[in-house]
Amino acid sequence: MGESNQEKPIRLHGIELISFSIQPKPAKDYSGEIFDFNINQELKTNDKKKLIIAFTTITIRESGKDPSLANLVVACGFEISAFERMLKKNTEGVYLIPHDLNATISRISIATARGILYGQLRGSYLQSTTLPILPVE
Repeated sequence: MGESNQEKPIRLHGIELISFSIQPKPAKDYSGEIFDFNINQELKTNDKKKLIIAFTTITIRESGKDPSLANLVVACGFEISAFERMLKKNTEGVYLIPHDLNATISRISIATARGILYGQLRGSYLQSTTLPILPVE
């Protein structure tokens, strides 16, 4: 079955690992069993290139403890073919991203960051740590 020639409303433009850090394995009181994941996302727009860029930050801590054990920031860029039609500026000049589009971009970006995190942790003391599926996914 061939693909239609219709333009896709959203297309993955690029993926970039912005930063990754991992701390040495804690010397004492490290169980390695239960982890807390802190996930933050920020969406930015580039109207000239018709892009929405999702910056996903994941921080891993041993449950209830500080400091963080690993940090990751991934950027995923999405080209929006109907950028001007789908996104409208508010009174402050900031583009408003429709809920459905925001949810789609967030799900794809979190899943992408999960895969990159998995690859970055391979071979480390955190290699068995897997970001669980989130309710938004």
